[in-house]
Amino acid sequence: MNYRPKVVRCRLKTGGKSIPQIREECRGQGLTYRDFENIQRSNEEFDGLVVLLSMWAYDNHASYHLHNWDPADDERMMMAIYYAEQVHPFPRYKNDLAKFKADWAAQAYDPGGASLTFAPADVEELEVLCEEAAEPEPEPPAHPAPKRKKHKRRRK
Repeated sequence: MNYRPKVVRCRLKTGGKSIPQIREECRGQGLTYRDFENIQRSNEEFDGLVVLLSMWAYDNHASYHLHNWDPADDERMMMAIYYAEQVHPFPRYKNDLAKFKADWAAQAYDPGGASLTFAPADVEELEVLCEEAAEPEPEPPAHPAPKRKKHKRRRK
């Protein structure tokens, strides 16, 4: 199947959330108060940015996935992602902004298979750049039946 997700230019509306609001949104995830503070910092950095987000069928279009951003916003994106990294279940940059910045500058940052997602309530769609499409793989060409050699009949 040839699949393309929906890609949308969006404005993030993640700021202004209190710790109790974030705690309620993240209920049951075993997060600490420090985690809620880092989520709040990350949200404030993301707030107002215009980014490209994608929506995928595999999660039933439940979240917007970070796809790309304007290079002019790179510093804010770096800090937003750094604060999000503080809540990562397998943190590589726990309280190590210097290492994170060095990896970011060297383009060696790897989110470890995680993707940043945003709830639909935190996203304002501005422009659809690509509609979702799922096209079946083209059928391979049918092989013609093998040609049979014609044998000359012998006459008696």
